[in-house]
Amino acid sequence: MEWLDEIRRAASLPAAWLVETGESPRTLPERRALRRRISLGVLEAQLGDGSADIAHDAAGRPMVTGVAHLAISHATRDGLVLVVLGRERIGADIERVGAGAIPFAALHPDEQFWLHQLAEPERECAFARLWAAKEAHGKWAGKGLGETDRHAVLPISGDSFQAAGSDSVRIVTRLTARQGRRAA
Repeated sequence: MEWLDEIRRAASLPAAWLVETGESPRTLPERRALRRRISLGVLEAQLGDGSADIAHDAAGRPMVTGVAHLAISHATRDGLVLVVLGRERIGADIERVGAGAIPFAALHPDEQFWLHQLAEPERECAFARLWAAKEAHGKWAGKGLGETDRHAVLPISGDSFQAAGSDSVRIVTRLTARQGRRAA
């Protein structure tokens, strides 16, 4: 996975662009518009032209039109837009570290257990990585969190997570510091 901090062509796919926009849209339509604008910019940089567009499939997942065998997933959080392109179905999410109290009741019991095993200072970062992994898996599966909440998403090594029942799917997380705040 190639990680880029600006809109430019990636050497290979899959690749992830984490773009700091300086914008903080407050409404869902504003966040969607920002995410779409940045995603189209990434597609244009990657393809070398503006031939691709973004539509949504029946499950609500974004999809690239005008180009065969190119998958997209994207997310927006507090002036950051994450865009991931790949050759196979993908899912992406971004979460701020320390964005509020950890909602333990919303987590699978195995996830709760894992987080409680960590020292308190480590939990905020671990939770952000866990929640981003859960959201990304839900987007990949086309089911959102409602369906994936029934299955634990747990770390398997270093920066990688895996969802129960998805042995072939590896969920990679990355921590970054932007605008004086950390994100996963």
